Amino acid sequence: MEVLLAAIVGGVAFLIVNFWMQPLLRCKDVKHQVISDLVFYANAINVDGMDQEMQNRRWERCRQNRVHAAELKACFYALPRWYRWWLRQCGECPEKASKNLIGLSNSNDFDTARKFARHLRLALRLPAE
Repeated sequence: MEVLLAAIVGGVAFLIVNFWMQPLLRCKDVKHQVISDLVFYANAINVDGMDQEMQNRRWERCRQNRVHAAELKACFYALPRWYRWWLRQCGECPEKASKNLIGLSNSNDFDTARKFARHLRLALRLPAE
């Protein structure tokens, strides 16, 4: 009897970890990466007339924003339904954040980038600058 109970508890724990906790942690990790890149690439918006290093940093910012946009959207759909519902109730929308990351990657002036960054912060419920 104890072996059967241990097998059932182990199976339930396996399902919870793999289908609930891993997607939640993945989404949190992607959100952390987005925040980190917003800070790291903050000065790589309009790099016209700047040196090659800043030009490269701008293109890397664009690439990273697009990668994070794809990851945000993918991890959102891997989340359990109850957690997606909870995020909507809290006002967090990874789908809108993904859209704003793409917009941020396409922007090359500070005003446009600031608009997309503001909408991104709202969609991910990040603190203001």
